[in-house]
Amino acid sequence: MKKEDCLKALKARLNSNGKTKSSDAFGNVIYIDCDIYSVDVLETFLDMSLSEFNQMPVFTNYTYDNEKFVETFMEVLVEGATLYALSSQALIERGREFQIEDNGVFLDPPNVAEMLATQYKLLLVYHFEKLKLIKNQIRDF
Repeated sequence: MKKEDCLKALKARLNSNGKTKSSDAFGNVIYIDCDIYSVDVLETFLDMSLSEFNQMPVFTNYTYDNEKFVETFMEVLVEGATLYALSSQALIERGREFQIEDNGVFLDPPNVAEMLATQYKLLLVYHFEKLKLIKNQIRDF
């Protein structure tokens, strides 16, 4: 298991891979890949999650080259990367949410940013508690 496996798991967890319907030059229906996050962004989230793991006392220096480490702790690494994605998306959604009124018609879109931020806050506490427990026992690994 390597970083590519973590990337695959992160894409699955975020449901990041998608398709969008389009038309070609002849009017035929085609489906185009439409990912929510680019591979570069997802890899950055994974790198930040690994860095976070290594910074949690007891300090460590694990890398994605250590297959046993990645195999054992892939879930917590992907979870950390997911939290970075949630916080990133909450900021983007906040910028999209505004109320519109036109000739007495009022549109108030759902508050997706608040939902994502709430989920992020709840999962972050759980994630850090899990990291602390893991790192307290890492010497046994």
